[in-house]
Amino acid sequence: MQCFDCAELGRETAALAVCADCGAAACAAHAAAVARTVHRTAGLGRSTAHSAGRRLLCTHCRHAATAAA
Repeated sequence: MQCFDCAELGRETAALAVCADCGAAACAAHAAAVARTVHRTAGLGRSTAHSAGRRLLCTHCRHAATAAA
């Protein structure tokens, strides 16, 4: 699988991740790991994990997520 962003630039680079938001393949230069709060069901409510999980995003989705925050 090839990186979608690199393909748009005319390069062939192997992808190492798939964006959790849009599903595009991304290489090391175009992928970013961001923290994700993990929730679990606990009885009638929910609990939050002590350590954050991670979510892999492409550069476009990462910029969109940080601009919206």
